[in-house]
Formats: sequence, structure tokens, C-alpha cells
Amino acid sequence: MTFLATGFRQVDHSEDQEKLVRCLSDIRNHPFFRSVKEESFELLQISPGDIILEIGCGPLDDVHILAGRCSPEGLVIGSDISSSLVTLAKKAFNIPNLSYIRMDGQYSAVRDGVCDAVREDRVLQHVQDPQHVIDEMYRVLKPGGRCVLFEPDWENFIIDGVDEGVTRAILNFWSDQFACGHIGRKLSRLCQNAGFTDVTVYPRTMIMTTLKEAETIFTVTENANRAAVAGCVSQKEADAFLAHLTEMDRKGLFFGSFTGYLVSGKK
Repeated sequence: MTFLATGFRQVDHSEDQEKLVRCLSDIRNHPFFRSVKEESFELLQISPGDIILEIGCGPLDDVHILAGRCSPEGLVIGSDISSSLVTLAKKAFNIPNLSYIRMDGQYSAVRDGVCDAVREDRVLQHVQDPQHVIDEMYRVLKPGGRCVLFEPDWENFIIDGVDEGVTRAILNFWSDQFACGHIGRKLSRLCQNAGFTDVTVYPRTMIMTTLKEAETIFTVTENANRAAVAGCVSQKEADAFLAHLTEMDRKGLFFGSFTGYLVSGKK
């Protein structure tokens, strides 16, 4: 079964691409993530005629929105490591000032200094070498161009569990499955290392008050069971963890939160 924490590294080889696409759609439709996306669009300071690179575009409508903002003479380049997702995106949107390319972190198809803005959203958590991608973001930007990034730091994902040690072990297991689960805390430094100035960090926190919400976005049950299989906790402890969350949810007492970091910078 495809695991959300690892599946986005190899979408084209996934046994359940539909699950991954559904996850992207659920996130896109969630009010918290919609709000963060809208804020990221504003931080790009897009003008008509701009050339914009969207890294990790996926099959959804972020690039469509960007294309509308830089119309009529502007251009949006949607890039993704997955040929399957690029194919889905091409089928979904046929817009004159929107093009797609498959790129795996090597952005040689985009010349130095041609973009007015570059954006990425929850891509670097799946990348072994995020510094390289941010360096490439800097390279393709014109002087004065802007980057905007949004990433989680998975140690800031919290749930009010019955046993602190078990809860911590399960949530740390989730964090450790990502290629770079602590990317949120690194973004400012990596952007400055690349040469960006005016680097500003905006922490954004999502509050969850139902287990259903946590399951939809973070697959809590699957994660707890995988942590048990991996030996991080026993199956008995995982079951008790989930039973407590179910009971808290029934009583209206479930609590969880997630903090991501929106970062902007200028070349």
C-alpha cells in the first residue's frame, strides 16, 4: 500500500497513484491549505507579463491561478518529477500561457535569469538535497525576482494522545519517513545560502478538532499501524493510541495541530 510520507518520491512507480492524487485534492480543498496557497500567490507579487516557474505543479489548479494572474503576456511553467502527474495536468488545463515540463530537480531546461517568480509548495520535504533545488530556484530568477516556499516541519505535528511516549514515537516515525522531514526549520538558512535576500518566515498553524480531519490529511491510523510494524511501538500500544483518539473524538475533545513555514525571498 502506498504511504503518503514516501509515495510522492516515486509517483510514476506507485501502486496507488489514485491515493496520491486524492491526497493532493484533499489538501487543496482544505481551508487552511487554500489560505496558505492564496498567501503564497500574494507574496510572489505577480504582474501581467511575468514568467513564473511552479516547482512540483502536480495535476491541480495552482498553475491555472498563476497563469490568470500573469495574463495576458505572461507565462507559467509547471514542472513535476512525475510524468503521470504532468500528463494529468495537461489534460485538465489547456491554457495558452501555461506549459508543462517534467523535471527531477535539474532545471537545465530553464535558462539562467529568465523567471520573475518561482514557487514551491510541500515539495522539498520529499527531496534528499533541498539545497540544490533552492540553488536552482535562485539561478533561474531574474535579479529582483522572488521565491516563495511552503514546507512543514514534522516535529511540529502534534496530537493529544493518551501516552506521551507512544504518541511521540508514532509521530516521530511519520516525520522520519520523509526524505527531509525537518525542512521547515531549514528553509531560511537554505534560502540565504543560495543568495536570497529579504528572507522572511511566516509560520502558519492548522488546528484539528476531529479525528476525521486528521485522518484525511495525515492518515493517522495507517501511520500508527506502520509504526507498530516497524517496531517503534507495539501493536498493543498503537491500538491503545488509536482507541484513545477515537474516544476523544466521540466526546468532542480531539486535538491536533500542524505548523508549516511560508518563506519568501528576493534575488
